[in-house]
Amino acid sequence: MSSSAHFHFVRRILTARRLIAKIFFRILGPLNSFFQPGKKIYSIKAGYHHAKSALDFDDRGNRDEWQKDVYLFASSIMKERNFSSVIDFGCGSAYKLINYLGEYVTTGIDLPEITQWLVSKYPERKWVTAPVKDHGVLEADLIICSDTIEHIEKPEKLIEEIRNIKSSLILFSTPERNGIAGKYDFGPPENPSH
Repeated sequence: MSSSAHFHFVRRILTARRLIAKIFFRILGPLNSFFQPGKKIYSIKAGYHHAKSALDFDDRGNRDEWQKDVYLFASSIMKERNFSSVIDFGCGSAYKLINYLGEYVTTGIDLPEITQWLVSKYPERKWVTAPVKDHGVLEADLIICSDTIEHIEKPEKLIEEIRNIKSSLILFSTPERNGIAGKYDFGPPENPSH
């Protein structure tokens, strides 16, 4: 079995396991608070069962299927504030960065294999591999972190990394759980990259 086939097999198994757990926790409903007590983490409701691990996510095949509204909003911020530079933390395929913010000085940050691919696809742009080693070289008017934090096992490390970059404004977005999965969703997320 090739490494790619193995990765997809593992991904399918993890997704199936999470779906089974999700169904069980949905049946338990509000009783989840007794089994998963404690304070809310990142404003996620009490009783929610967080994933214990996350697979790396490769966004190279995507265009603007997700978060288009975030990038359009970022574009309006850039214009309103007369900003000239933007960093996209977790830029993925960079389709949205290039197509909605390409008129500005852009820097995309992602995993090593993604940034290598981006360097060959868009050599005229700046690409940085995460985690960022030298924050002193990075600076932008706006930092975007669009639906990336849910892919990170330790979100506080990502937040700290972003805070170390000099910027005027930071724009975070995350999937809205209740709107997408309903108020009786107690996790874990189906996506093994979340």
